[in-house]
Amino acid sequence: MSAKKLSRRVFLTGVGGTMIGVPLLETMLDDHGEAFAQDGEPIPKRYVVCFGGHSLGADRDDVHNMFVPQTVGRNYDTPLAIEPIGELGLVDDVSVLSGLEIPSAFGGSEPAGGRHDDFHIASLSPLLSGVRSITGGRPVRGITSDQVVAQTIGGDTTFNSLVYRVQASWYLDQSAPYGRDLISYRGDGDAIEATVSPRQAFMTLFSGFTPPNPVDAQRRDFLLRSRKSVLDLVRGSYQRLLPQLSAADRIRLEAHFEAIQELERQVNAISPMETELCYLPDDPGADPTIGGNNPSAGGDGFDTTTGYSNEDERARLFSDMIHMAMACDLTRSVTLQYTMAQSHMNMYPLIQIPYDLHEIGHSSPRGTEGMSQGIRWHIGHWAYLVNKFKESQEVNGSSMLDNSAILYVNEGGHGYDPGGMADNSTHSTERMAMLIAGRAGGLASGQHIATNGAHPVNGIISAMQAVGVETDTLGEVTGNIPELFG
Repeated sequence: MSAKKLSRRVFLTGVGGTMIGVPLLETMLDDHGEAFAQDGEPIPKRYVVCFGGHSLGADRDDVHNMFVPQTVGRNYDTPLAIEPIGELGLVDDVSVLSGLEIPSAFGGSEPAGGRHDDFHIASLSPLLSGVRSITGGRPVRGITSDQVVAQTIGGDTTFNSLVYRVQASWYLDQSAPYGRDLISYRGDGDAIEATVSPRQAFMTLFSGFTPPNPVDAQRRDFLLRSRKSVLDLVRGSYQRLLPQLSAADRIRLEAHFEAIQELERQVNAISPMETELCYLPDDPGADPTIGGNNPSAGGDGFDTTTGYSNEDERARLFSDMIHMAMACDLTRSVTLQYTMAQSHMNMYPLIQIPYDLHEIGHSSPRGTEGMSQGIRWHIGHWAYLVNKFKESQEVNGSSMLDNSAILYVNEGGHGYDPGGMADNSTHSTERMAMLIAGRAGGLASGQHIATNGAHPVNGIISAMQAVGVETDTLGEVTGNIPELFG
């Protein structure tokens, strides 16, 4: 018996408006396995921008980084900061761009796509939007790439874009983030606040927000308070769908349910919060405890018991939710900020260095090696996400990674600081680097490409083009990296 053709916009519905997306199934494809049934769209491309709030080296250390491979081209080596790429066998799936630079004002006017000389926040606008930062201006002065992509390929997905942040708080008494916590913008100063709560992210993706009537809403909330799984709320819809599917699609859907169930178990297992709660209305699920603040940014006497909210677990949960949301085609554009710019997150629980991420670059006797240990934590989670995409097979035999572009960008590089007039500084946008994973749109992954001062946005434009954005410009920066399509 042939399976009934289904639209890709199938949702399992249940109590109180609960809706769960399903993965792409064979019955959603045409006879060539290339297009969705009924609506004719190809398997979607996906775009993810991940951000780390760090530079690549440490002050006064003539070792600029332990991020950039010594080998140019294919089969590159994976130094300390990017070791997880090698450990997970992803060298053939990830390209490294080095020799990147955001130009500085050097005491004069800010150049196109450049920055003012005071480092912190200055690099965010040119890095994320391609628009120069100016002294006293907004942190980001143009639309960011994720929103351009969302407008172009988002289609009728449930969420035009998703914006998540792992670092749960600013963690410093003496100041506020002032835009360091924001990396997604619809335009000049029009920031999109990130979702920080894994619980809220899970409920948004997998249980729906707007029940059709108050009675159903109360019933759903009662069941969830009773630790009823969201899967139980759509069980009837699930059972009605199964007879319409082929044997292969049944296996795929059952595996999808098991993955959601495991993710839900991990979210529910997070210990209750003591000082701050991030619940959806009337939902009992809790997030990790928010760590306290340090009194100052100085490295001496750093309190290793504050400034940490189990970001390691948060990062893993957000990675799993991004993977699931894109597997279900709930969204095609995501940003994930691991740490804020000038991050004051305590790194001691993660790498046993008694400083926050920012102060490792300024104060730690471990210098660039210590900074690279901190970067390695970020890249470990980024590589985990990339590997999930690689291991997820589409129904036409490709992997999710074959249809994606997943970026890793960060705040700075290492070199001359025109604001502090210092060499070998962490407050520099010289010698920057970035990572791009995936093969969407003909990306030739698995290379170390050493550029001669290309702008990081040239790499971002390349990734945008790969997922279907027909432009060679973002903000004030024009051009791609041709070798990425070699």
